[in-house]
Parts: sequence; structure tokens; C-alpha cells
Amino acid sequence: MAIFKCKMCGGALEITGSESVIECEYCGTSQTLPKLDDEKRANLYDRANHFRRNNEFDKAMGIYEQILNEDNTDAEAYWSLVLCRYGIEYVEDPATKKRVPTVNRAQFTSIFDDEDYKSALSNADGLQKSIYEAEAKAINEIQKGILEISGKEEPFDVFICYKETDASGRRTPDSVLANDLYHQLTQEGFKVFFSRITLEDKLGSAYEPYIFAALNSSKVMVALGTKPEYFKAVWVKNEWSRYLALIKKGEKKMLIPAYKDMDPYDLPEEFSHLQAQDMAKLGFMQDLIRGIKKIIASDEPKTTVVKETVVAEGASNTAPLLKRMFMFLEDGAWDSANEYAEKVLDIEPECAEAYLGKLMAELQVRKREGLKDIEKPFDDVLNYEKVMRFGDDKLKAELSGYIDFINDRNEKARIEAERQAEKARIEAERQAEEARIEAERIAKRNKKIAIITTPIVCAIIVFIIILNTVIIPNGKYNDAIALMDAGKYIEAYEALAALDGYKDSIDKANSIYGKYKIEKLKSTEEGECIFFGAYEQDNNVSNGKEEIEWMVLDKQNNKILVISKYALDCKQYNEKHIDITWETCSLRRWLNNGFVNNAFSAEETAVISKVTVSADENPEYGTNPGNATQDKIFLLSIAEAKKYFSSNSERQCKPTAYAIEKGVFLCRKSSNCCWWLRSPGSEQNGGADVDYYGDVSESGKTVYGDGTMSERGNSVAHYGHAVRPAMWINIE
Repeated sequence: MAIFKCKMCGGALEITGSESVIECEYCGTSQTLPKLDDEKRANLYDRANHFRRNNEFDKAMGIYEQILNEDNTDAEAYWSLVLCRYGIEYVEDPATKKRVPTVNRAQFTSIFDDEDYKSALSNADGLQKSIYEAEAKAINEIQKGILEISGKEEPFDVFICYKETDASGRRTPDSVLANDLYHQLTQEGFKVFFSRITLEDKLGSAYEPYIFAALNSSKVMVALGTKPEYFKAVWVKNEWSRYLALIKKGEKKMLIPAYKDMDPYDLPEEFSHLQAQDMAKLGFMQDLIRGIKKIIASDEPKTTVVKETVVAEGASNTAPLLKRMFMFLEDGAWDSANEYAEKVLDIEPECAEAYLGKLMAELQVRKREGLKDIEKPFDDVLNYEKVMRFGDDKLKAELSGYIDFINDRNEKARIEAERQAEKARIEAERQAEEARIEAERIAKRNKKIAIITTPIVCAIIVFIIILNTVIIPNGKYNDAIALMDAGKYIEAYEALAALDGYKDSIDKANSIYGKYKIEKLKSTEEGECIFFGAYEQDNNVSNGKEEIEWMVLDKQNNKILVISKYALDCKQYNEKHIDITWETCSLRRWLNNGFVNNAFSAEETAVISKVTVSADENPEYGTNPGNATQDKIFLLSIAEAKKYFSSNSERQCKPTAYAIEKGVFLCRKSSNCCWWLRSPGSEQNGGADVDYYGDVSESGKTVYGDGTMSERGNSVAHYGHAVRPAMWINIE
């Protein structure tokens, strides 16, 4: 009998046969089931559904796509992709107590036209198909309502994306920064979506229609934050990931990441191609607002400005329009300047100043005096001819003066270029003649010298060969032997290895390799990497095992704490899904028997210290950790993973080719893996881990149909997690 979690409420479903549809005893919802013909797929669905129920839709989609890569006929995987794409969250209806869908990622595309929905129907059996169609109909009705409401909203210029409250419900510094930016932009005349204010009159109603409308209408999104985890918060990421998707589809939009009090390299990986802004930099706010102004202006001038220039009392008033035109020219907004010139000409068709603006926009000149710096005369340009036709004498004289200046400058430049070319030709001929005479003199001299020096040169060449092949190597060999006799094994080994096989240098180096490695260990400091032991890593057993690379995490009392740089194998925390502790799990037995015997020689094993491994409670849930143990090889605890790695990026890990072959699950985008910690999860049959993104994961949250909440970590029998062994090495 298989256990599968309800995709609506997270309650445990008992699957007794090959059913494709089942009713949850907790929430009473009839739902479709995936193909659960192997444990690996069941674990993948369990993890993906966990992310989807917690609204981490992008993470969930990556796992569903992994399932489809292995079996493209699984209808439930296609349907799950649809749920993620439309951000479907199932909530309890207070009146009926039934689970109903809500849409958190509205689309202009109807769900009935979604390709994954069509694939789900084509691969489903009769019962599954009827449920998919009923759910799709309900989702489509919800989405139609969202589109109807959003269609009535006024378009926005800027969308501010940020985290409003922290884990304890207090207002974040991000909220204060976003509030300042909101007021600055609104004072500049822009319509800004800022959820704290924009949605305050929408309490009691769904926010999605208004968020959807703002995401699609705004030309700029500012995603700001003061902590990496705030950028990755579920609803913050939901907003900026949807905005990036619109940009990817060809929408003319701009996303500007803004950070403060954090390392820019800790920004989300999806921002790596964007120019991030440091909010702590002096003048940040002014620079940001100026940049937003240019983006908005280059796309479409604000209609409010046009209204301010309406003709008053039947008289043409083009001065404000001309002023805006020349301001656009100063900013290099050529299209906007040309557009405003056309607005003037609609009112006053013979306005020479407007034609001047069009000429400057065409030639991309910011100020009128810059016309004299144009490369070639522009008196054959149509807009120039219009200026000369309608302009007054002063303007005509000014533009004619620019043309005369350009012609005079170019003529002087032509004459100077010819003069310089002639000067260069004469100088080249002079140098060539001098070189010919000098070459003849040197040839005569060298002929005399060669007769005298040839025997000497030959003797020198022979001496150099002997020096480099015999004298110098022999001296270095003797120096290396002296270092070896003096017990200086690091210098001796490196000197012998550098001799490239001279005499018996290779045999001598091999004879002290063990002592060389021990001496290297003694000089190792925190943060360095060492090679120690060997384990199959490239998945090519024919070439033998590869040396293991270890990261040094700590050094104290002549011992160093190390952890493997790469994940070396794929193992379950425990072979059976039962209540377990580190003391009694199968992974501990394997590390201290199978792994240690396979990876290390007797001499290496002798310097691995057997230490007391503390039994640390889960710091968030207090799950029983069992008793302390005496181990040579162990896993890090939750506390140690946070202590020895200063950031999520440092905790991210990639597996070896051998570990991948053994079944390690990979993140589709980064090829990172999840790796076990020894601490228990939120329940006794679960284990803590470090996920693909370097987050230390104590557990996940599940909501049952009766309203109770349960905290669940990864099952100890979950297969697909990697192993990063750790140990203390005695370097005395």
C-alpha cells in the first residue's frame, strides 16, 4: 500500500491499487492520481506537490518537468504544470467546507488553450479527464472574473515589488524604502503600484485582478530588498518572476533590482543579466527616478502633459510643446522630441522651431550649437530646407553659419591630411634609405664576426646543453635528497616532482608521498582545500578511484574539520520509513563501515579521529535527536551547516558523475543537489537537509482538511538526496 499526499490539503492518501482517481478522507475532494509505479517517481511527486501547496510554483514546475522527461505520458504531470502556470491554490470554502481553487497567476491565455492542459486530456483515462475538465471550467470562470476586473483598472507606470512584513509580522525595512520611492514617483506625476497603499481599499476582496493589471500595464518594475531571503519570499518572487516572463515574451518593460546592506552576488540568479542598483549609494533615489523617467518617456509620453498644452481661447499656444521638445532633445529622447515637434506642426504648420527640432532629432544633436559638430554638411536634408523656408533671418543665418563652419572645417582637415600624407611619404623614403645603408654595414660586420666566433658559439652551445641536462638537474637532485634527509618532506617532494624523471627522482618522490601529505595537512588553514583518500567519482571504474577533495571548515587542537567539496554518493537517511535518529540510521552505519573502508587506506584511517558527535535537536521543532555517538565519519547538523557556511551560495553543492549515476536528483537550472544533515526533521521519521538553493530546510508546512497544521520534513527513506561526509583529521 502506497502513501500519497492530497494535492488539495496535504492529507495522507492510502493507495491500495492502480487507481487513477481517489477521494481524500480529510477534505472530501475527488482528485486525480499520478502514475506511482516506482518509489523514485512517488518521491518526486511528494516534493513537487509540497512546493506547489506552499505556492513555490517555479520550484514545483522544475520537478514536474523532470517527471515528464522520464515519462511523457503522465497526464497528472501535465495537469500539475497547468496548476503551477496559473498559480492555483486550493483553499477551504467557509460555507461548504470544500476545497476550491484560487488563481494567483492570471494569464490572458484561456486554460482551454493551454498546451499542457491539452496534453493532460490526451493522456488521461475517462475518470481523470472528467475531473480535469470540471476543474478547468472552474478555473476559467475565475480567470474571466479577474480579467474583467483588471480590464477596468487604469494603467500603471511603475510597479514596486518588495516584502511587506517579516516572519514575526513586523514591517520590514524594505517596506519603508518602498514607501519613500512611492511618494517620490507620485510627486513626479507617475502612477505607481505600491501594494501597501494601492490595495488598502481592496481589503476583503481578491488582490490578483489588481496585481495582474498592474504587472501587465506597468513599464518599469523596481524589485527592492535588504536580505536575499526577502527577494526569494514566495509572493515577492511570484511578482518579479511573472514580470520577467512578460519581458521574455517580448513585452517592452524594464526590471530594476535595487538592494541595500547585502552582497549583490546574493541576488536571485534570475537577476544576473540585469543592472542592479545599490540603495546605499549617495544619490541613489535621484538616479533611479531619472532613469525611470527616461524609460517611461522613451516609450510613451504621459498624457497629462499633453492635456496641459491644450489651445486656450482659440489661440495657438505652442511654447510649452516646444519647451518639452527641446527638453527631450537634451535627454537624447529622439523619438519623443520628434513626436512633440509633430504636435506643434499640427497647430502651426509653418513653425521653423519645430522643423529645427525634427532636424536635431534626425541628426541626434542635443543642443542647437552642436549642429556645427556634425560630420558632413546637412543642407540637403528636408527638415533643414523647411527651417530655411519658414525661419526668420536670424535663424537662417545661424544654420547657414553652421553649414559654412562644417565646410570650412572639412576643407582645412582635407588640406592638412594631404600635407601630413606627403610629409609621411618623404619621411618613409628617408628612413628606408637609412635602413638600407645600415643593413649593408651590419652585414659586412657580421660576416667578419662569424668567421671568428663560430667555433666559440658551438662550444658555448655544447656547454649549455650539458649544463641544463646534467649539471643543473644533478645539483637540484642533490638539494632535494638533502631536504629529504633533513625531514623537509614538502620541499623535498616538490623538488623531486619538478625534476621530471631525472635519475630515480620519481621513485624517491613516491617513497615520501605519505609523509608529504601529512606535512601538507599540518600547514592547512580554514578555507583551504586538501586531497585525502580516494573514491569513485568520474563513473569510469576502469581508471580507478579519484582523490577526494575536502574543504577545511575548522582547525583546533591539531585537528581539522573537513567536508567533501562535492557530494560523493546517493543514499537514503534510513532504508525504511520509520521513526529514527542519527544513532540508529542506516546512513551512519554505511559511513563508518562501507564508506570509510572503501575510501581510505589503513594509514589514512589511522589519522581520522573518532570523535563525540553531538545529538542536536531540530532548533525549530525540538524533535528528539537521540543520543550522542562516537564516529569517525558523520554528517553536519543544522547548527553546523549554518555555522560553517556563511551564505546559501556557499552551501550549494554539485554531485559527482558517480553520485548522479547512483540516483541523485538535480536542479534543472543549476545542476545543484540536495544533501542530508544528521539533525532530525520536524517529525521523527523525517530528516533535515540543504536544498538546491543552499537553504537549510528544517521542514515544510501542510494544512489538513480539518484546519489542523502539521510540520513535515523529508522522509528518512526518501531516495535522491546526496551525501557529503565530514570528519576530523588528526594532523599531529
